Amino acid sequence: MHITSLALALQVATAQADTASENAALVHSNGRTPPQVTATYVERAPDLDGRLDDAAWRDAMIVSDFTQVLPDDGTEPSEPSQVCVVYDRSALYVGARLHESDPTSIARRLGRRDSYTSSDAFTVAIDSYHDHRTAFRFSVNPLGVRSDEVTTNDDHHGDESWEPVWDVATRVDSLGWVVEMRIPFSQLRFSSADEQVWGINFSRGIFRKHETVQWSWVPNTEQGYASHFGHLLGLRDIPPPRRLEVLPYTVGKADYQGGVPGNPFTEGGVYNAAMGLDLKYGLTSNLTLDATINPDFGQVEADPAVVNLSAFEIYFSERRPFFVEGADIFRFGAGSGGFVFGAPTLFYSRRIGRAPSRWVFEPGGYVNSPIATSIIGAAKVSGKTGGWSVGVLDALTARERAEVQRDDGTRTSEPVEPLANYTVVSLRKDFRDGASGVGVLGTSVIRDLSDPVFDFLTSSAYASGVDFFHKFAGNRFAVNGSFAGSHIRGDPSAIILRQRSSARYYQRPDQDYVSVDTAATSLTGYAASLQLGKISGNWIYGTDFYAYSPGFEVNDAGFETVVDRIFHGMRVTRRWLDPGKVFRNFWISSTFAQVWNFGGTPQGRTAYFGFGGEFLNYLHFDVNTNLSLRTQDDKATRGGPLKESPRTWQASAFLGTDHRKPVSLRSWVYYARNEYGGWGSGTSTALNLRPSGALDLEISPSFDKTHSIGFYVTQRQDPTATATFGGRYLFSELVQTSLDISVRADLAITPNLSLQLWAQPYITTGDYFGFKELAEPGTYNFLRYGEDDSSTLSFDVEDNIYTADPDGDGPVEPITFDNPDFSFRSLRSNLVLRWEYSPGSTLFLVWNHGQSGGSSNPSFRPFDAFEDLFDDPAQNTFLVKLNYWVSL
Repeated sequence: MHITSLALALQVATAQADTASENAALVHSNGRTPPQVTATYVERAPDLDGRLDDAAWRDAMIVSDFTQVLPDDGTEPSEPSQVCVVYDRSALYVGARLHESDPTSIARRLGRRDSYTSSDAFTVAIDSYHDHRTAFRFSVNPLGVRSDEVTTNDDHHGDESWEPVWDVATRVDSLGWVVEMRIPFSQLRFSSADEQVWGINFSRGIFRKHETVQWSWVPNTEQGYASHFGHLLGLRDIPPPRRLEVLPYTVGKADYQGGVPGNPFTEGGVYNAAMGLDLKYGLTSNLTLDATINPDFGQVEADPAVVNLSAFEIYFSERRPFFVEGADIFRFGAGSGGFVFGAPTLFYSRRIGRAPSRWVFEPGGYVNSPIATSIIGAAKVSGKTGGWSVGVLDALTARERAEVQRDDGTRTSEPVEPLANYTVVSLRKDFRDGASGVGVLGTSVIRDLSDPVFDFLTSSAYASGVDFFHKFAGNRFAVNGSFAGSHIRGDPSAIILRQRSSARYYQRPDQDYVSVDTAATSLTGYAASLQLGKISGNWIYGTDFYAYSPGFEVNDAGFETVVDRIFHGMRVTRRWLDPGKVFRNFWISSTFAQVWNFGGTPQGRTAYFGFGGEFLNYLHFDVNTNLSLRTQDDKATRGGPLKESPRTWQASAFLGTDHRKPVSLRSWVYYARNEYGGWGSGTSTALNLRPSGALDLEISPSFDKTHSIGFYVTQRQDPTATATFGGRYLFSELVQTSLDISVRADLAITPNLSLQLWAQPYITTGDYFGFKELAEPGTYNFLRYGEDDSSTLSFDVEDNIYTADPDGDGPVEPITFDNPDFSFRSLRSNLVLRWEYSPGSTLFLVWNHGQSGGSSNPSFRPFDAFEDLFDDPAQNTFLVKLNYWVSL
């Protein structure tokens, strides 16, 4: 835009601002009057060419009063920025002139969409609901690399899986750089009012100066995000957009699996093709239906390799786009957007399409079992109606069967997963401009268990809960909480399994408040949480409480590893957020927490202290230490009596360098030790390299070694073991060593064409020795086989079996168990070429690779293990997926 045009526009802007202030005295719940900008209606939309010389921009109101957020919060920006907003009947247009005293220093790097490109950036965040809690964020760098996400719960961090169809043009010139955005109304959600008031904010990042500036600014001691936006006025008579988007896809896949000669199911490769459809339909201007039929997620990155020696399930994050997008609406216990703790995970979307629950083994034959349950179809409705945020998700998963070839060559099939329906309903309503709110969430899982082989599964599972938050005292304090209940039904065999599961262990012999009911056909429980604390300012403090009853069970649709717990903690943090002589920011934090089971037995008592900050040269760090006092552990014997949890001390540290540099480093280290000599140490490093403007490479080696003094091995019931309630609980020392090296490489060929690689070689070994059994409940006292009393321990090398005899030649029957030593190695990789050949339409070329092997030799020899990997059986999957976006 020419200087004369800017002067004229600024005169118009002053008059419009005066009118806006007369007609809209809009004040936030914290008493702050936000800045305002008025959008100008235009008959002819601007051409997106990065020049700002169209007639549409001439009469637009310009805002230029930006404030620094980083590095010097609250100060004047080092470079001026000017932004204006216009609209027509179909879209909102944002123009920005971003001045730069040295245009040659503007950082501009290519990258794939939604990636961090280490560049200058301009961002528009829009609260079109005007609920002060939700924002649709659009960002671009000087080369036109786009990023977009949705933020909820007044939180700055958002959902990057949201991929709206919008346009942008950028241009670098002698004055700096220019942005022109076109954001279709069809990609936003808003009310049906004739005149709209939206929340909006503009921000700019100047990479070389580590500088961020914002238009609607609040001090960095204030908590929140969308609640601090300014107001966008002037939007009138926006026609409800027709929002029907169809994304049909087709996929071809070739799967080659080695390692099983003669396997008729994999010999020569497996080839298949499929078609499916994703659909998005605007039911109203602020309510959207998303549906998928026969979805395929072959382009999604695989989970990292892990060896789980615990009794508890490992949590893996969701990566499938349909379930990632909009996931926050199905999050229970959203809290105040600050410190959220204790609310249960009622919905864990990876339960939908999980691995089949029944294993099939055919001695001498072959089995071809699906690795995941097929999703026949899924649909979700999300948005706002009647002042309520609404989310409804329903998914139907298929009845799965494993193909079986017997040793005589005949074939059959075995059921491995029943037909099931998953439903999630979420309602949330905010009050006081987003400073208070209440939510309700419910889940249900219904399975067709007409085949008796599935009697070990629940036939139905229901969970529901209510959560709330309330900010007060100028939004400086908050209270939030939740209450949830669960109810499952099924055959007694299914309910027995849940009662005896590692989450609760009803069979524990040294307690009297729960017991296994072998005739029960249902299980019911509850969970509650409450938080109260100060959430903004230099001092942050609070207290937290939660309780999960023994019968609380949500793992059909949710995720929970441990129940039968009561927690209480107190925390305090002091922050220094303004730069000083040494630090740009600094913090000190302390916490004390205690945990009991419902029998009143202490299960944890921990004190924590930590500090950290950022130096003036952008080197950032933190140091943490905690002391866990001696308590009891009701999970260590896996259904047996209590075992002492020893006093343990742990320290950790983190150091990170300036991420703006072509080479940056982040490194963690920890050390832990308990009072009986057990210890653990580890280190992890992430080295980020940017050798060119289009390539981003990260190498993350991680090494961990632990020496456990009392690690669970196995158990056996024995009436003669009266001291331990008729059971013998075997433990040992365990030295476990692990090494993995994760490699990520992103090559951006154009803003719409990228190549992404992820690879993870992983090695872990476990050396068990010093076998023993728990001698006395509630202690760390053991009978050491072959050392104490007349006990003996022998090892059969040929059969790889140990035999332990607690009393030598006495009447107690010896215990035999397999040698638990192990060595495991694996390599997983994922290579994806992604080309957005047309707005919203994408071509994927994918290569997924995996191979693994192992033995009972616990020697840790990483170079030999990496070499042996190339001799291990491999699985290679090649996939081509094409989708095409159609807007009707």
